[in-house]
Amino acid sequence: MITACDTQDFVPFGREYVHQHPGKFQIQVQNVAHSEPGLPLLKSFRDISIQDNGKKEQWTFNASRGGESSKGCDEELYVNGHTVVWSRGGQDGCRTVVKTFTMDTPVIQALWCRFVVPESSISDEIYTTLDTKGKVQPGVCVVESGCVSCFMEGGSDYLAALPFQVAHVWGIKNGLLFERTVSPSEFNTSKTDAPNQTTVFSMLHPLDEVAPVIIKTGGTVGVTKTSYLTDNTRHIVFTSEDPSLIFTYDTMTGVHSAWKVRKARQEECEAVSNTWDHNNSHMFTPGQNFNQSSSNLSRLYGSMSGVASPMVSPMRNYSGRINTPHLMSHSQSPLTISQPGIDRRSQSPANFGDTSLHRLHTPSPQVISQRSAGSFYRSPANMSILNEGTTTEWMEPITPEICLEHIWTENAPAIRDGSLGKSSKAFFTRDLCGQQYICYLISYRQQLRCVKFDDSNDLRTFVFGTVNIIPCKDAVPVESKDLLIILDTSGVLFVYSGITKINRLHVPVLPLGNISISMLRQNTPLHSPVRGGVFTSSRPPSAMETRFDEDFQLNQISPVPTELEEESSHFEEFPLGCGFIHSLRDNIQDRFTIELTNGHMFRCTIPDMNSSSGVSLCIRGLKHMLPRDLAIQMMGRWYTARNSPGAVGTQSEWDMFRKCLLGMMGYDTGKLAIISKGDIDSESLSPVSAKRARTSDHGTDEDWEYVLGSEHHNMVSSSLVSCLGLSECQPVPNASPPPQQTTINTAAILFTYIPACFTALHLVYEEMKLNTLLLEDLGHLSVLLWQLASDLHCHLYTDYYLRDFPKLTLQPEHPSQVKEEHLQKLQYPSVFSSEVPSVFCWILKSMEGQAPPPVLYIPNVCVNLQNVVSLYALLLNKHMGTEQAIKKCLRKVPSSVLAEGHRAPTCDISMSQSFHRSSPTQNYLERLVLYMTQIGLTEKELMYLPVGISLPLREAVFRCRCNPPSDWPEEAYTLIGREDISKLLSLHTREQVAPPPGIFKRKPHPPVNPQVPGTKEEDDGMEHLDDEYLRLRYSEDLRVQEARRLMQSSRPVVIALTQKPEISDHDFIEEQERHLYSICTRTMALPTGRGMFTLRTYYPVPTETLPIPKLCLTGKAPPRNTTVDLSHIDVVANMTSWPLFHNGVAAGLRIADFSQLDSSWIMFNRPQTNDLTNEYAGFLMALGLNKHLVKMHILNKHDYLSKGHEMTTIGLLLGISAAMRSSMDLATYKILSIHLPAMLPPTSTELNVAHNVQVAAILGVGLLFQGTGHRHTADILLAEIGRPPGPEMENCTDRESYSLAAGLALGLVMFGKGQETMGTSDLSMADTLYHFMVGGHKRPLAGPAQERYRTPSYQIQEGNMVNVDVTSPGATLALGMLYFNTKNSAVSEWLKVPNTQFMLDQVRPDFLLLRTLARGLVMWDTVLPTMDFLKDAIPQILVDFAFQKNKTQEDENSIDYETMSHAYCNVVAGVSLVIGLKFAGSANQKAFETLQECMDRSLKVISTPHLIEQAGKTTVENCMMTILVSMAMVMAGTGSLEVMRMCRMFRGRVGPPYNQYVTYGSHMAISMAMGLLFLGGGKYTLSTKEESIAVMLCAFFPKFPTHSNDNRYHLQAFRHLYVLASELRTMLPRDVDTGYPCYIPVEIKFKDTEYYKNVSYKTSAPCTLPDLDLLEEIKILGPRYWPIVFNCYKNWDSLKSLLRHNGTLYVKQRAGHLSYVEDPNGYRSMLAKSLTADHSAQTCVKPDVIKAFTSDPKILALTNFFFKGQGQGGSELLQVLSDVLYECVTMEKPEAVPTHIHLDQISRRAECQSSSLGISQLKLIYAYYNLEHSTTLQGTNSLFHTTTEEEFQGKQLLKPDFILAVTSKLKKVFQNWLQGNEGCLLRYLKGESVQGMDTGHLAALLLWYDLPHPGHLSNINIDGRPSLPALHAALPQLHASMLMVLLTAWNSHS
Repeated sequence: MITACDTQDFVPFGREYVHQHPGKFQIQVQNVAHSEPGLPLLKSFRDISIQDNGKKEQWTFNASRGGESSKGCDEELYVNGHTVVWSRGGQDGCRTVVKTFTMDTPVIQALWCRFVVPESSISDEIYTTLDTKGKVQPGVCVVESGCVSCFMEGGSDYLAALPFQVAHVWGIKNGLLFERTVSPSEFNTSKTDAPNQTTVFSMLHPLDEVAPVIIKTGGTVGVTKTSYLTDNTRHIVFTSEDPSLIFTYDTMTGVHSAWKVRKARQEECEAVSNTWDHNNSHMFTPGQNFNQSSSNLSRLYGSMSGVASPMVSPMRNYSGRINTPHLMSHSQSPLTISQPGIDRRSQSPANFGDTSLHRLHTPSPQVISQRSAGSFYRSPANMSILNEGTTTEWMEPITPEICLEHIWTENAPAIRDGSLGKSSKAFFTRDLCGQQYICYLISYRQQLRCVKFDDSNDLRTFVFGTVNIIPCKDAVPVESKDLLIILDTSGVLFVYSGITKINRLHVPVLPLGNISISMLRQNTPLHSPVRGGVFTSSRPPSAMETRFDEDFQLNQISPVPTELEEESSHFEEFPLGCGFIHSLRDNIQDRFTIELTNGHMFRCTIPDMNSSSGVSLCIRGLKHMLPRDLAIQMMGRWYTARNSPGAVGTQSEWDMFRKCLLGMMGYDTGKLAIISKGDIDSESLSPVSAKRARTSDHGTDEDWEYVLGSEHHNMVSSSLVSCLGLSECQPVPNASPPPQQTTINTAAILFTYIPACFTALHLVYEEMKLNTLLLEDLGHLSVLLWQLASDLHCHLYTDYYLRDFPKLTLQPEHPSQVKEEHLQKLQYPSVFSSEVPSVFCWILKSMEGQAPPPVLYIPNVCVNLQNVVSLYALLLNKHMGTEQAIKKCLRKVPSSVLAEGHRAPTCDISMSQSFHRSSPTQNYLERLVLYMTQIGLTEKELMYLPVGISLPLREAVFRCRCNPPSDWPEEAYTLIGREDISKLLSLHTREQVAPPPGIFKRKPHPPVNPQVPGTKEEDDGMEHLDDEYLRLRYSEDLRVQEARRLMQSSRPVVIALTQKPEISDHDFIEEQERHLYSICTRTMALPTGRGMFTLRTYYPVPTETLPIPKLCLTGKAPPRNTTVDLSHIDVVANMTSWPLFHNGVAAGLRIADFSQLDSSWIMFNRPQTNDLTNEYAGFLMALGLNKHLVKMHILNKHDYLSKGHEMTTIGLLLGISAAMRSSMDLATYKILSIHLPAMLPPTSTELNVAHNVQVAAILGVGLLFQGTGHRHTADILLAEIGRPPGPEMENCTDRESYSLAAGLALGLVMFGKGQETMGTSDLSMADTLYHFMVGGHKRPLAGPAQERYRTPSYQIQEGNMVNVDVTSPGATLALGMLYFNTKNSAVSEWLKVPNTQFMLDQVRPDFLLLRTLARGLVMWDTVLPTMDFLKDAIPQILVDFAFQKNKTQEDENSIDYETMSHAYCNVVAGVSLVIGLKFAGSANQKAFETLQECMDRSLKVISTPHLIEQAGKTTVENCMMTILVSMAMVMAGTGSLEVMRMCRMFRGRVGPPYNQYVTYGSHMAISMAMGLLFLGGGKYTLSTKEESIAVMLCAFFPKFPTHSNDNRYHLQAFRHLYVLASELRTMLPRDVDTGYPCYIPVEIKFKDTEYYKNVSYKTSAPCTLPDLDLLEEIKILGPRYWPIVFNCYKNWDSLKSLLRHNGTLYVKQRAGHLSYVEDPNGYRSMLAKSLTADHSAQTCVKPDVIKAFTSDPKILALTNFFFKGQGQGGSELLQVLSDVLYECVTMEKPEAVPTHIHLDQISRRAECQSSSLGISQLKLIYAYYNLEHSTTLQGTNSLFHTTTEEEFQGKQLLKPDFILAVTSKLKKVFQNWLQGNEGCLLRYLKGESVQGMDTGHLAALLLWYDLPHPGHLSNINIDGRPSLPALHAALPQLHASMLMVLLTAWNSHS
């Protein structure tokens, strides 16, 4: 009898919770706008159901999906009326409510569901399985009569209206099946294969339509038939997700069928649609009684003519909706979905006042976004309700999604049962051998029918067996135990495995006899005894014995055909007439519910098969070897014996297992010596005797004998006897009579399979030897194996076990129960070997060069053995292929089931490992580590392996640690201890980029001005910089603090003027305000640079708004700090409009790239006044530049654009265009086109669009089409460069900015494509640009422009000539961008600076700057960062006459010196800007020196009066600002002090002397230059890719505004487009162990080019890397950190991924070194090296010294525990430990510390008590290093490719001298033992008994010297005196030292 455990009273949690729940309530809201005629009637109709809702409550259980943390928990869905309660909890009674749902109508059903949002659409689903890759959405589905609600765990919820009343919903894999209600009138209707008569529908996602299900059945002669599932007599009984099957019952034929669920194929869908006759469409008329759950938006569901019943017609309407005009207004209402954020399958929620109203709306195709791009997914189609008499057009059927393929039907019964024969329950179950059954319960006949099934050979379908019948009332499967609980017809519970009965199940709290129901509760208290405790009973003790009669056990384990009536005699002591159990239900894992007839319920748990890992391995091994039926019987008997009442609490599991297994083999276990006396006593111990009071507390002789036989006595007896001078204690002689001789029972079920069981257990024994955690189990198993080997006369095996466990000799000798005649009856398996299979011996022989036979293993049981042998096969067969080497060394034990023609219960998958590399690696050590990774071997598993086995594997790991390959998987780097590279690879798998460590815990910078109390530092917008990075990179000065001081604009400035005596107070106030106005000009320009400085440095909190620092334009006058404002002087109106815009942009640019923002957060930051501001406009543009604006909802964009706020429109248009750059997005294009008249049709309505908005929109078009070469857009932009003024007053002011924007946009679209498209039309484009650049007669307008500009401008009269002042800048840059890097000679000549006086007079001097810039773009590859290149670009006439007035001898009238000087300055500025663009972000020293030389010359000019007069201060100022910006571009992100000093010098030019030429634009340029130096907080720099150069031309256009509102030549908003050219190329090293940033040396190597070859340089990280396209390799150098190499041909993607993830590079510090922060010069590290070389310093290690080498907490804790407070010297043990610790930490091998300690313990323990397993490990290590050392000295290729002995020893985990010291100590112990125990050795060699002797040392000696079994020594004459040569000839395998030992032993006893 099997006793259940943990039985408790059970009440559904939801039942108790519903009492506290308020239930359904509804708030009445008057909503006139949504009222519709007939809506109340529809709502009342919906509540009418033809179903019988008599069920008041229902509940279902499901296993919790929370992983290991929720193991043992389950989830409950409870339904009562309108309420659903979803709870989670365990058996302890602690349950929590996950969610409750209260619906409008009664809930029919609630179930768990799971949907998948696919990653990409597949056309017509080539794959027919239901497995779809994508985002999984698990949740709960609540079904009402006319709709279904799905609540996902992610927070989203969906509501789908159904066009029929639901009878039942079934869950399938990734979807649902709906079974609709069938009215009685439909049963009499003739069946047609029409979609309107389908009874089952499918839904794969709530946003999809419900589709009819089709079925595929087999016909005659192999012909299949596909049709709709229209049979209303076929009902679903059961569905399963894995395998994907459904089970149905046909009430007409009375048979059950199984169907495979899969997706419908395209041809099947076409087949069923073709069978539907389109000519019959006129027969469809709307049903008189349409489905009451439909709504005014439902699809047409008519009925067949003449039938007034609810029929279904799921067909699509070609003609659209059939609605009244009033109803049409609500047909666009989207489906109500409430969730945080916007789901990609959903849309914005619609607002409904009444909660019941939204149930009448279904998704509209205009609103709902589809699952993904493609035509596979459909938006829900239109639905409508037709009144009586309405006619419709033909409707297209919905394409089916699910097909049910018929695979099995049971045989038809002789007498059909009709609806009574329908199964009330169906489920899947497995037996203990893995066979699958589908079981269905026929309650009418009290039968459980079980059908075995299995996969077909092609794995496409299933093969079913015959039906087996088990008489029962109810049944539930126990899934986790592969068992089946049966409620017998007599009311008794039985445990089955498949169709095999195991035994009766006893539930402690249930009554055993015929007790009245009224007394049931009183007789079953909650605290009834359970299994494991003392079971009390009034019956005699014999009734409660755990030892059952043999016949009883045999009869209980039998196949199903055995009739239970014949077995009733065996249960006579257990009354069977228990009729209290009504049913079984709610099975989850190992738990199920028992429901009694009075309604009470109990939750019962089935006990485990075993708790010991060793026993589990033995059972699995036996299951593999035995036939399937016999294995089930074996496991059933063991399960019965283990879980019988009181069994576990009285004896150990191993004792029970040994006793049970030997009993099944036929042994008389009571007469066996290995069954301890205590076990026998405990076996006969009855519960009554257990409770009996003890007669005495005094000890007995049995107690003393037990102590003498204990392991503790054996360990301490020798030392205590010698210390106390006592005599040896002799055990008390056994006075019991000798046992009677018995023989084995040959009729036992396992008798003939004893050799097979022995083989399986021995292989399990070898498996357990490879796991140090199973050593205790290994000892228990050795006793069993020793007994079996002795009885089978396998003396080699007995000797093998005795060597491992010498205490087996202490077992008392009993005569064997197996006789010779019994041995003849045994069946030996083919794999049985007389030689002992030993993995240790195999490894030793393989290392010695022998070729041992392959190692046997049991698949999926001997996993460690298989893995270890595979690894050693690769290690010792390095020249062999992986699969070939493994196949050579391993041999799989075939399952006995294979001989019977069945499929094996276990499959071997390890031999077909998929390798990460297609070709084998050259270095076989790397192959070994890679294979370790593939089989899942981690550091934890290596710790569990024995030390001798794991050491060679650790050696391989140790050797690969320094320079591992760059293409390994992440797990391999973790295994070898390179967490730095492992973290680097983990970046590829991250979906979202995480902010750098500690970003939310950083403290702000120290106050810049601490003298001012109460200063709010967080208001300046620069407080969230990366302090760790900046302090590390700029650690020697305060440049960051200075830059922050120079760019803060949130505090009042100091007006430090002194009032002179002659100036009145009023005049002085005006003077202060004029000075403040000059400073404000500078302050207003600061936000542009601050945006660069703080680019992407802030990670906003989603619940807080983004702080925007204040732009302060006031001052304070010391000493009283009186406020000074601009109230007494005249200032420009709207002076702060654009500065506030820039301030908003700077604030928005702080948001990091990977911040998780959505549309609601953007709206959350809207100004509280609801009025749009300039700062918010800039904020929107910044979001677009950082690509956050794509998350803004389209309705919000429309709301902003419709406000008409100019700044907001500019920011939004540029932001959207930047976010969608180069995408040609149609929606964005439409938004931009509305604001551009050129993009609209000529007949469109004229819109009043502001001029600046048009400028922003036309550049937005360029960004949207950047690099695409879109010709139509390019033609429009080309025409817009020469857009004439007009009509009327349009395009009359600031025309230059529009023309420039059109030219830049054209350049963006056609960048570098001039040479690719050299057709006739493209020549006209270049010619037109040249015409716009140099001027000439206007060409006639073509196309729509001719009509649009027919009316001239009323303000500007240009005439017939092209106004080059307007068109030249845009055309010049467009021409250069069009022919970028094409080296086109014609275009280059067009752009060349004129070299004659006349030609120079024809061109404006500032246009020469743009022509020089454009020519540099065309001749891009020829741009060099030298002064020679600068000189070559300047014509000789300019060199001769610029700034040469009054110095030349020629006639002054012929030379215009001012023109020459103007031209010279502009050409120099143009060349400087070209160099700045070419070498942007490179920090090229030559480029910087060239630009610095230009700046020095400009400063000389502006400081010399006679020179500045020739060029003008404004021209030189613009030249200097252009050069300054160019220098900052080159040094972007470097924080260059030289450029910073120049910026600070230029910044100080404030006041009357400079007001004439130092304008707002100058300060903007200075601010931008300062910001570029610290771009992105010093982390970002500029890119030189083509797309980046194009946007940098827009941002750094060399014409700066003269005042804050100046947008005449260039729109100020374009200045922020540099963001699109910025990229993070900064590496920040961070220690992987501590997490702190650090310095590391780096070597950067460039690719070879025609200009340089083999160029590299060394620097220190953190640093900014050059452009990655120019680099070949990056190396992490230095002895302090492990090396990492990034190569452009191998792992370049890892470097790019690193830079995308904040640039954090994790590095691992080596032992013996400190970081460069702690030890900059390396002095302390050098001290550590000297200590390492000085071995005399290792006398006793100090903890402080260890800390200098390692930060491993385990090593530090070990050091502190043993050595803290210890002086010099210490004990010998501490000395050894000191040496070990010091060596391991200094040689970077801390993993070798446990190995050293373990081997030292082995040698120490050998003195008193040798450990055979420890000796084996030491022998393996000795053999391994002996092999390594010998191959090294011979000069051959060793395993680790070492050539010298010194190099070899330096790279070993264990030094040879340590191994030799341990082995010599061990040999000394053996020599000392042999001096007094030669007789013991000789007795063994002669084959005599050594019982009672020191067998521990003897076994260790035999193992160490590998002495053969005495049977192998029979050919040696041991009576005489053998000589050494004779012994060597007889025993060639023994070492000479062992031969000397044998010779000495024989000679001393001869």
